Amino acid sequence: MAEIKSALELALEKAERYGKASREEMAESQYREQGLQLAVRYLKGEGDLEAEFQGLPPEVQPAARTAVKEVLLRNIGLPRNGETEPRLARALQGLLLVASNQKAMARLITELEQFLNNFLTVRHNAYQQLKARFGAGVPNMQRALEAQLRQKVRLEVEQLPQFQEEWRRFQGQLLDQFEPMLEQLKAQMQNF
Repeated sequence: MAEIKSALELALEKAERYGKASREEMAESQYREQGLQLAVRYLKGEGDLEAEFQGLPPEVQPAARTAVKEVLLRNIGLPRNGETEPRLARALQGLLLVASNQKAMARLITELEQFLNNFLTVRHNAYQQLKARFGAGVPNMQRALEAQLRQKVRLEVEQLPQFQEEWRRFQGQLLDQFEPMLEQLKAQMQNF
C-alpha cells in the first residue's frame, strides 16, 4: 500500500529537489528584508531612510532598494474618498530618497501628482454633474413623499439610494479606467 505523506514531508522533498539557496541568495534575501523594514519604519515616521539606506554596503543596496520601492509603491493609490492619502506624500518622498536616478524619479513623481490631480478633478466634476442631475428631480419626489406621509420631508440628493447606486457604478468605471495607468507609472518608478 502506498505511503501517505504529510504536506511538510512533500514540501521538504520538493525543496531538496530544487536545491539549497546559495549564500548570495540568502544574503540578498536578508537585505531585501532589511529594505522592507526600512520602508515600513519610514512610513511610520521612524528612522532616517536616506541615512540608513546609504549606510548599507553598496553591493547590497540594489536588493534593499527594490524592497523599499515595493513597500512605498504599495502605498500609492487612487484617492477613494476624494482626498489623497496622508501617506502618499511620504511614500513619494521616500521613492526620491532611494532612487538610483533621482532626476528621472522626480520627473515621474511630478507626472504622478498631475495624474492624481486629474483623477480628482474628473471625480469631482462627475460627482457635481450627477448631483445636479438627481437634484432636478428632488422637488417632485419631495412633494410626492410629503403628500403620501402628510408631513414635511426634506430629501438630500446624496442620500437617495438611486444617487448612491449610480455614484458607486460611476466610481467603479472611473477606477477601472485610471488604475491601469497608475500601475504603469508605478512600474516605471520601480525601474529608477
